[in-house]
Amino acid sequence: MPIVAVQHLAGAFTREQQVEIMCDIVDAIVRQGGEGIRAATIVTVTEVADGLWSNGGQCLTLSEIERRRAARAASGGGGDAPAQSI
Repeated sequence: MPIVAVQHLAGAFTREQQVEIMCDIVDAIVRQGGEGIRAATIVTVTEVADGLWSNGGQCLTLSEIERRRAARAASGGGGDAPAQSI
C-alpha cells in the first residue's frame, strides 16, 4: 500500500488545493500501478506552523514565500510555481 506524506507551511494552500493535490498524487500512483492500487493508496497532508520550516539552514516563513512568488511573477517567472522552486 503506497503511503505519501505531504508537508507544507500552514496557509500556503487552501483546503480545496490540498484536496486537489491529494487527488493528483493518487492519480499519479494509479497511472503507474493500475486502478487496483487506488483503494490502498494513502495520502496525508500536514501543515507546518509558520516559521517552523527551514530550507538550506534559513527559516522560511509564509510571508517570505509570498514575497518570492511575487518577485518571480514580476520577472515573468510565474507566480504559481511549485514549492520546491521557492
